[in-house]
Amino acid sequence: MPESTSQADIAYQYEMWIGRTADDATTWQQILGIETLPFPDQAPEDIDVTHFQSPGRTRETRPGLLAVVDTALEKQMWPAHAGDLLLIELEGLTRAGEKEDVLIEFNTGGATPAVRRTYRGYISTYVPSDTVGEKAMVAVGMKIFDRQASNPREGT
Repeated sequence: MPESTSQADIAYQYEMWIGRTADDATTWQQILGIETLPFPDQAPEDIDVTHFQSPGRTRETRPGLLAVVDTALEKQMWPAHAGDLLLIELEGLTRAGEKEDVLIEFNTGGATPAVRRTYRGYISTYVPSDTVGEKAMVAVGMKIFDRQASNPREGT
């Protein structure tokens, strides 16, 4: 077997942005202090389409609807930063029963990110967790719906 050196890169400068749309204009805010950035895993449900004539006595499936992704990330709590203030506001709207759908972009950072994905979703939770003598952290919960066909923040 031929040898090959690793092509892996270091995870650094990954980014998350939140876009709010009003009057057909989207305003973007970068969320800073992130330590984990899990890209949403949105696989379609499997729908059983097995019938009496299914070939080879095997079950058949086909992709169904995409599930809503319930995901979270850990970040440092920066209570006076515009990004945290936005997260707190959006979580407050959700808690009041008036969620605001926003655009949530995840990318691998740099001038030309290798991976950039934008979704529609909302912020569901903003939960601080602190330990004496450690940095203040917060868990940010999100509900992710459909992935956008294009990446609206590209070129900005």
